[in-house]
Amino acid sequence: MYKIVKNIDSTIFRGYDLRGLAADQLNGDVYYTLGRAYGTFLSQRRISEAAIGHDNRLTSVEYSKAFIAGLNDSGIDTIYIGESLSQIVYFSSYFFRTKGSAMITASHNPKEYNGLKLGVGYSDTMITEEIQDLRKMTEKGVYAEGKGTNREEDIFEAYKEDILKHFDLQKKWKIVVDGCCTNSGVFYPQILRGAGCEIIEQNCTPDGNFPMGVPDPTEVEVLDRLAEGVKKHGADLGFAYDTDGDRMAVVDEKGNVLWMDTIVALFAQDILEFIPNAPIVYNTLCSRQVTEAIEEAGGEPVMWMTGHSFIKAKVKEARSPFGGELSGHIFFMDNFYGHDDGAFASLRLLAFLERRNETLSQAVAKLAKYISSPEMKLGLADKIKFEFIDTVITEEFKKQWPDAKYVDIDGIRADNPDSMAIIRASQNGPYITIKFEAKTQEKYDEIKSFLKQMLKKYDEIDWSQGVNIHALD
Repeated sequence: MYKIVKNIDSTIFRGYDLRGLAADQLNGDVYYTLGRAYGTFLSQRRISEAAIGHDNRLTSVEYSKAFIAGLNDSGIDTIYIGESLSQIVYFSSYFFRTKGSAMITASHNPKEYNGLKLGVGYSDTMITEEIQDLRKMTEKGVYAEGKGTNREEDIFEAYKEDILKHFDLQKKWKIVVDGCCTNSGVFYPQILRGAGCEIIEQNCTPDGNFPMGVPDPTEVEVLDRLAEGVKKHGADLGFAYDTDGDRMAVVDEKGNVLWMDTIVALFAQDILEFIPNAPIVYNTLCSRQVTEAIEEAGGEPVMWMTGHSFIKAKVKEARSPFGGELSGHIFFMDNFYGHDDGAFASLRLLAFLERRNETLSQAVAKLAKYISSPEMKLGLADKIKFEFIDTVITEEFKKQWPDAKYVDIDGIRADNPDSMAIIRASQNGPYITIKFEAKTQEKYDEIKSFLKQMLKKYDEIDWSQGVNIHALD
């Protein structure tokens, strides 16, 4: 039924997962070939079983079938758990006691995309080197052979029970949930109601055409409509989630949009109250607010590369009880598995506010104040984006801020006592990401003007592919 593809587009093999355009870079044969390669990867490690789930994109069922066929033909038994969330797939490793797992998803990318997240262990996913090894395997075309079998099993109730055992909320929280027309809208209301919350559903009916727009909870459009829902219903909080459910976004009880690095700062405080002096991992896109919150609470700030697999790996390397990203990937190691789970993080935030007897706006008011931009995206071709940042943009930054403290592990970040700016190449799409902040409006406007003028100079940058670019107006 499916055939092996020998010339898979190399650009789909990204920093911490695989992503590409459906029907252009991806099709059933490509997924079958990727299944053969991942099956060989598992066979080399003498792993004989893997659980497979997928999001609600229009191509995900077809691609899942092809991927499973590839695994089976490489001798791997598969457990199809159907439409799911990434964290349920991660949980499946514990449930089935196997290090094999895969999620067919392109996360928050537009509807034209699909992709693949591949497990390499418990709460552990492939990172760059392993993904490139997988690419090389498809180029060689030598795969394990076998006759694996497939069965179907629904583990959502087991997952929900496992999550809820960690929480005993006393307040009946009134929560607006925006599912962005993804399967997050199916699972999250059930989980939060199971914890005793009153849920107002917003865009929770799955539709792979994503009629409300790109299912990215960091987009201002998503957050603004979530804020409207919170104000309309007089809710205590609003949560939005992406297609595969591992990321969250938050709006407070007043309808204030909160960037997720602010929530990372609160979680850092929560952790450090119980584990003093602990290292706290966060990505380079996070505000100085996070660094200062960690230092003020007596913790050790550990800034690292953007990407769920990179942060997970760094949390383990640093023996950290917690890590978080601006994008909404949150990793708890103190009493959880260490993988990103938006449900656990959402409930953990409610528990934190209950313990402090505070509203979210009251908790945030205690943090350092910065005027922060949203995370912006501008188009830049995959083949040149990393070099462009390393050479052109880095040089421009250092001319503009000669006395800044620089971090270059992930693009280029300039920190000054009263401000921060960063530009980096995305690991999961043909674009760059930009973020900046300042203590005063005057300084903020100054940075904004510089960045806009600088980026407009280069024809390589495609402004028609932008996200949140209004923040540079």
